[in-house]
Amino acid sequence: MLYVAFDQTGRCLVSRDDPATGRRAERADYNGLVAIVLTGSPEEGWADAAPDLDSARLLTGSVMVVVAGATLAASALLNPLLVVPAGAVVGVYVGRRYTAAAAELERRWAERHRVLATRAEVARFRRAFDAARTILVAWPFLADLVQVSSPAAEVTASLWTLSGLLVDHAELGEQAAGLSDARFGALPRETPVRAALDDRLTRVDASQRALSEEIDRRVAALTELAEHCAGFLRTETALHAAHEAVRRADESLRRVAPPEHAAPDDTRDLSERTAAIIAAYRALTGTDVTR
Repeated sequence: MLYVAFDQTGRCLVSRDDPATGRRAERADYNGLVAIVLTGSPEEGWADAAPDLDSARLLTGSVMVVVAGATLAASALLNPLLVVPAGAVVGVYVGRRYTAAAAELERRWAERHRVLATRAEVARFRRAFDAARTILVAWPFLADLVQVSSPAAEVTASLWTLSGLLVDHAELGEQAAGLSDARFGALPRETPVRAALDDRLTRVDASQRALSEEIDRRVAALTELAEHCAGFLRTETALHAAHEAVRRADESLRRVAPPEHAAPDDTRDLSERTAAIIAAYRALTGTDVTR
C-alpha cells in the first residue's frame, strides 16, 4: 500500500504508512494506491512533515521532574550522598532512552515517508502518479488478457523508488546552489578552496544529471504502460459501442416491417373518392375553377 497526499501549497507526501494529517481530506483508493487531497487551509500546516517529537519530549520532561522530586523527597529521609547519585543515574538513563526513541522515530520517518517540497519535483512525480492511476483503473479490463491479476505491487514500488530519486535530486540541487553561491560570491581569486568548489560543482552536476535521466526513464516507463492501457481501453470501448450499434440495428430491423408487408393504406382510396366527389359537386354548381 502506498499513500500519496497533495496539499494546496504544492507539496506532496509519499508514505508507506497511512498519514494522519489532522486536516480535511478527500481520499480515493486505486487498488493499493491511495490518493489524498488535503482540502483544509494551507495555514493549518502539514501535520506529517516531520516526526512529532513534542509528545516524547513532554513525557521525558515529566519523568525527569518526577525523578527529581522523588530524589529530593528521599534525600530528606535517607542519606543524600546515596540518593542523589541514584537519581542522577535514573535521569541519565531516561535521557538516553529518549534520545534512542527520538532517533528511532526519525529513522522510521525517513524510511517510510518522503516529502517533495519543490514544484518541479512534484510536477515530475505527478506525471508518474497520474500514469499509475490510469494503469490501476484500466487493469481489470486487461487482467485476463495479460494474465496478471494486478500490477499494484510493481506500480507502487516504482512510485516509491521515484519519490526517493526526486528527494535526492532536490538535495543535490540545493547543494549545487550553495556551491555556486560560494564559488561566485566574494571569494578571493587566489584561494585554494576555489578548485575544490569547482570540483564539487562538476561532480554534483554530473550526479544530478544522472539522477534526472533515471527519473525520466522511470516516468517514461509508467506513462508508456499507461498509454498502452488507455489505448486498449479506448479500442475496447469503441468496439463495444460498434457491436452495440449493430445489435440495436438488428433489433430495429426485426421489429420494423418492410413496406411490402405493411398494412393497406385506405387513405389513398379515400383521397381519390373525395377528389371525385368535389369535382362532381363543382360541375353541378357551376363553381368549377378549371374553366
